[in-house]
Amino acid sequence: MASKAHVMQVLKQNLGPLKDLFEDPAVTEVMVNPGGIVYAERAGEMIYIEDAGLAEVHITSAIRALAKSVDEAVEANTPKTFISASVENLRIAGALSPASHGGPSLCIRKHQEDGARPNLGELVEKGMLTNAQAELLEQLFVHEKKNVMVGGPTGSGKTTLANALCMRIPPYERVISVEDSIELHPNLKHHVRYLTNATKGVTAQLVVQHTLRARPDRLIVGETRGAETFDLIRAFNSGHDGSLSTVHASSAPDMLYALEMLYQMSLPPDASLSPEAVRGYIARAVHICVHVTRSVKQGEDGKYYYVRRVNEIVRVNGVENGKYLLEPLC
Repeated sequence: MASKAHVMQVLKQNLGPLKDLFEDPAVTEVMVNPGGIVYAERAGEMIYIEDAGLAEVHITSAIRALAKSVDEAVEANTPKTFISASVENLRIAGALSPASHGGPSLCIRKHQEDGARPNLGELVEKGMLTNAQAELLEQLFVHEKKNVMVGGPTGSGKTTLANALCMRIPPYERVISVEDSIELHPNLKHHVRYLTNATKGVTAQLVVQHTLRARPDRLIVGETRGAETFDLIRAFNSGHDGSLSTVHASSAPDMLYALEMLYQMSLPPDASLSPEAVRGYIARAVHICVHVTRSVKQGEDGKYYYVRRVNEIVRVNGVENGKYLLEPLC
């Protein structure tokens, strides 16, 4: 597997005009659209570059070189027209034309380095959540050891919030995290990190199954999105209290329905459970749902900024008449 340094070198060689963006530690995302139009996020600010000096051949060359560096192959007009890879704290998603209409496209997310992730207090200062919300979440997750799901759209700060919560875990508790790229930096002494690699057969499902044999006090799964859901919910329901994961969803209630769908899809072959049974199982496993949002706001300086907010914290109180009983907390 390629190193981050090698991948960054590939990016700079093929996308030279974007070198400053790749080297800027405040830049967390670089998005290259068809036609060479570039958007980036720097310290929350949305940056727009209409003409970055990138031709289609440069973007295509970058995608092919990135694929080669992570031992993948890309080919237009085939199922391999896309590349999706994670290298250390980089996440790469690229697509060749014509699947990417109008020209190739590429998105590179740079997760913050160890020590750069904000803690709960800093997130309060940034306005992502209130002091009352921070104190409530610390009480529920850290002290009462409730199982927490953090949900929201892509780029809404799910992992940032999850990481800040994990920073508060006592040092004597054994924490095992499962990720496909290095995103979590909770700075815990008793922390074991497992990295998945689906292209090599090291799936999230396989890794989550292994964690249950490795004596975790808490299990942290970077994102719940596939076949690992069955084993994750089983872990949540089997005494690993104070565990946490994230899921893509548009609201707190939708987080639970998203988990239902993923759970049904991840059932072992020939297994079948009614929606009611699945709903009850999930309601016992997930105690708290935290939903975060991302919007864009124009500042007084005329620039546009991404705004991330915790907009829902709800307690799951079981199921009644086929519906989740949700109690808004803050």
